[in-house]
Amino acid sequence: MPDFKDPLARQSVLWGDQYALTMAQAFFTNGKHNVNATFHAFIRKNPFGGAYLVTAGQNIVFEWLQRWRFGPDEIEWMKRKTVVDPTTGAEHPLFTDDFIAMVKDAKLELSIDAMPEGELAFPDEPIMRVHGPLWQCLMVEAALLNAINSQSLFATLAARLVDVADGVPILEFGLRRAQCIGGLEPSRAAWIGGVAGTSNMQADLAYGIPSTGTFAHAWVMVYEDEVESFADYARAMPYNGVFLVDTYDTVQGVKRAIAACQSAGITMKGIRLDSGDLAYLSKRSRALLDAAGFTDAKIVASNDLDEETILAIRQEGGRIDMWGVGTNLATSKAQPALGAVYKLGAVFGADLSQAEIDAVRTQVRAGSMPQWDKNFMRDVIKLSEQAIKISIPGELDVLRYVVYDGDKAARYNGDTIVPVFMKDPVADGALIAPVTSIRRDDDTRRKNFAVGTHVYRPLTPIFQAGAMVVALEDVHAARARAAQGLKMLDPTHRRLKNPHIYVVGIEEGLYQNRRDMILRLRSPDVV
Repeated sequence: MPDFKDPLARQSVLWGDQYALTMAQAFFTNGKHNVNATFHAFIRKNPFGGAYLVTAGQNIVFEWLQRWRFGPDEIEWMKRKTVVDPTTGAEHPLFTDDFIAMVKDAKLELSIDAMPEGELAFPDEPIMRVHGPLWQCLMVEAALLNAINSQSLFATLAARLVDVADGVPILEFGLRRAQCIGGLEPSRAAWIGGVAGTSNMQADLAYGIPSTGTFAHAWVMVYEDEVESFADYARAMPYNGVFLVDTYDTVQGVKRAIAACQSAGITMKGIRLDSGDLAYLSKRSRALLDAAGFTDAKIVASNDLDEETILAIRQEGGRIDMWGVGTNLATSKAQPALGAVYKLGAVFGADLSQAEIDAVRTQVRAGSMPQWDKNFMRDVIKLSEQAIKISIPGELDVLRYVVYDGDKAARYNGDTIVPVFMKDPVADGALIAPVTSIRRDDDTRRKNFAVGTHVYRPLTPIFQAGAMVVALEDVHAARARAAQGLKMLDPTHRRLKNPHIYVVGIEEGLYQNRRDMILRLRSPDVV
């Protein structure tokens, strides 16, 4: 079995933007660096005009965090780093000796709850909730977003391609066009999203993703005669006989591949079409293969394929048995960036220890609602002239409702974003108290979930006070989770164009708190 230690996670503790470390220095100078805070990573809107996100990249972050420390190289870099005085032009150290000494001895103290890889997510709900010393929360922001933004984008695109192919396998062929050294990022995430394999051998070695490949046009061009090239390949690779047939003339290429296999006495596995009118050529090729007795031979199509092209070929009756998608998958050409963000939700009292905060959490989980003063926790909110950028205050969790329709498969029935510090409405996978869920964009649209409604929390504990508390999964577990989640999503939410929106609401009390905070901050003179 391959080693599931993720090669993408072998990054320095300095995997981040410099403003994280300069803020940490400034908080340290002011004695605020160890104040406990909670941040959330989330998306503001779904990619590709769709209605869902397949999350991926979390395990890359978790793997990195297990080795999170300031080593000699990072400490030496910090000592060398200078800043120029804008008045005198003199250079000064950017970081103080005391701060450098603090980070040198620092151990990870963060507690992280996260959706596991392959879980579906929707706008505004936390994919990761990060709690702990303020300076450490800041230090992980960029790495977390870097991993989730890219991996979730590729995984979601792959899931959409799998949908449009309607059961015909998708292969990821994008290594040569990938915008990352090694091309592991799209291969890894596309596998989670549901592709059947990859051309990238390193992805097979690193993750156990099935790799596949036969030959390129260069094989044929080395020979003066295409028939001879096919015959030699058939003899050399009798069990890997998928022939690229469009080097000179596609139809003639199919006929020559058939002849080569018949001459060598091998069973043809298939052909690959890499140019031209794929709908027409696939139908013509299918007729030739069937007439020759190669009825089980597969027709693989490639050549700048995307969702629209695959759908068009299918609608024209194309006879494709496997799609090889390269550039448009490995570069996410349809949407190059996801736009997940990381925002502060709550700041805890400066004098509170983590043990004191956890004691309150324990009481809440036990079903009680302890009283605390304003010094325990302060909800914070980011305002904006754009409504979509106004954050949800507080420390947040997600409830996801599940409906069981008799003998039919279970399906998702909406989510509610809830505050962590509320009397727990869930026990044994069902609501024990009703929940009112309000659309953030329209408070006249709300839904009441009754006692007994089946529910689960997509966020699960991963790190507790810097220690990982669950076993790290491999990409195959994430792939299985994504497949199951997509099955539970109503088909109307999976439409490529104009999908039915999956509703994520805000719990009634949280919605009111958010509205009151907005009004108070925008009208500071109004009591």
